[in-house]
Amino acid sequence: MSLLLSVLVGMCSIGWGSAYSIGNISVVCDTMMPGHGYVPQNTTPPFRITASNTTYAPGDTITVSLSSTQSGTVFVGFMLQALRTVNGAPVGSFSSSNNSLFRLHSCSSVTNSTISHATGADKAQFVATWVAPPGSSPGNIQFCATFVKNFVQYWTMVKSPVITSASTVISVSALVLCSSVLTALTVIFRTVS
Repeated sequence: MSLLLSVLVGMCSIGWGSAYSIGNISVVCDTMMPGHGYVPQNTTPPFRITASNTTYAPGDTITVSLSSTQSGTVFVGFMLQALRTVNGAPVGSFSSSNNSLFRLHSCSSVTNSTISHATGADKAQFVATWVAPPGSSPGNIQFCATFVKNFVQYWTMVKSPVITSASTVISVSALVLCSSVLTALTVIFRTVS
């Protein structure tokens, strides 16, 4: 009888273990879905992601803030990534000043590309630092997060506005400049002819 009870308790523990109350999310890097057994909310999330910059260059740092949009509303869990807008691949790396509140994870073989909660404590705000990869730019990105309000209520793929790669801005500016020069040359040649 005690063996049966031990097995049942162990099985129940395994089911609850997939909730990741301490932020062990490496197995859900792609879906950003906590293993709670419930579907994500399909309402407007009461949380937002804000970034300190709207553009970035290789090696730049951006301060990213997760916060509530409603007074008194908190989140107990989160998962945050910077994803390429072109293919959803994680890029860059995260850090934060409060090591007791977060954990870093490597998703898609990108070291520290994901940050998540380390405790189930209430959070009205969480601030992290994202560092763009050095070298060439991976293109435009968006910060994407899962916010967990409680075991049953959570929102996945909450997105920040697009953060534009400085190389994209330069390319567009160069294209506009080239277009303007071509237009001016066309006008000049038509006038001369």
